[in-house]
Amino acid sequence: MTIALFKEATVAVEWTITIEGKNEFGDTCRKEVRIDKSWERLFEGEIGFSINDGKKILAALQSAVVGHEAETFCLCRRVCSDCHAFRPVKDYTTRRLRTVFGTVEVRNPRWMLCRDCYPGMIAAFPPISSKGPLLRKASPCRASCIP
Repeated sequence: MTIALFKEATVAVEWTITIEGKNEFGDTCRKEVRIDKSWERLFEGEIGFSINDGKKILAALQSAVVGHEAETFCLCRRVCSDCHAFRPVKDYTTRRLRTVFGTVEVRNPRWMLCRDCYPGMIAAFPPISSKGPLLRKASPCRASCIP
């Protein structure tokens, strides 16, 4: 096979990186990142991952890790601290979290107060907020909320 025929094919090497996380409740999160290297890049001497490949990998992995950890945190915080029943969900919003590897958008539910413990009271609150326990100790190496 000649070099010209190799260059006509689009992918010389395909990498698939998989991360899998499991929380205490048994929920599993699986994320795959695919990096394709063309023949052109290979023949130009590009061996290994480029900086852009690394950024793509870290962004995907960080998104999976932060998303799964935020979901686990929210599930744990949904339980009423008084009667241990699940609080009803009012709606879902999204929250952007700034991390050292980029900004990640996570699903953020808003819960009503427990109907058994607070009958007649109507209020909703999100578990992930800039003043909440998840982000209270914000530092350069920890996540912070974007308003």
